[in-house]
Amino acid sequence: MSSFQLKAEKREKLGSLEARRIKLAGKIPAIIYSKNGNINISVDKREFETEYFKGNIQTRVAEVEISGKKIKVIAHKIDVDPVSDKPIHIDLLNCDETKQIKAKPKLIFINQDKSAGIKKGGILHVVMRKVEVVCTDANKIPDKIEIDVAPLHIGSKVRSGDLILPAGSKLSRKDNFLLASIIGRGKSEDEAKVGGAVDAAAGAAAPAAGAAAPAAAGGAKAAAAKPAAKAAEKKK
Repeated sequence: MSSFQLKAEKREKLGSLEARRIKLAGKIPAIIYSKNGNINISVDKREFETEYFKGNIQTRVAEVEISGKKIKVIAHKIDVDPVSDKPIHIDLLNCDETKQIKAKPKLIFINQDKSAGIKKGGILHVVMRKVEVVCTDANKIPDKIEIDVAPLHIGSKVRSGDLILPAGSKLSRKDNFLLASIIGRGKSEDEAKVGGAVDAAAGAAAPAAGAAAPAAAGGAKAAAAKPAAKAAEKKK
């Protein structure tokens, strides 16, 4: 887990007009949720975006400096602009006041090229790309959680109970929720054999049909020749 530094200013005024003024000044409004009272702040837009676009910001602890005082926080929720996809508001959690830190590491699905289900025509359907975990140590927050899909077949499902989490962390949810599955349907070996037999039979039937066609054509020519012969005899 990596960390980064942020400089912030305390916000005394709230409201949409103040938020607009902050954005015009090149800053992002934010709030630090704290047991001793929430702290409304603003952070430098460029400074935060630099860290945001590196990825995994919700698994990285930031040290925010406010009027010379430093507070360790982690991003809990980030609102983004629907057009530019850039952060417009940040919810931060105070890490110094809690023994359990919530983070949202990414789920990385590995060995997709080795999956038996995908090889047979199945598709990896991802239900969740992040999960919320609770960690007892800020220095042991996982950046990502890997899921091996190599042994999965069509119809196989991956649930939260299948995850292997690092020591000191656990899922915030207690139910065994769905993360991904292999969907779709490929031909089994038996179906492939039956399909091959049908194709072979069709191939064998094709020449026979072709042979019958010329014979039928010859018969038609012979039938057409008989009236012509009779007409010739009458002329004689």
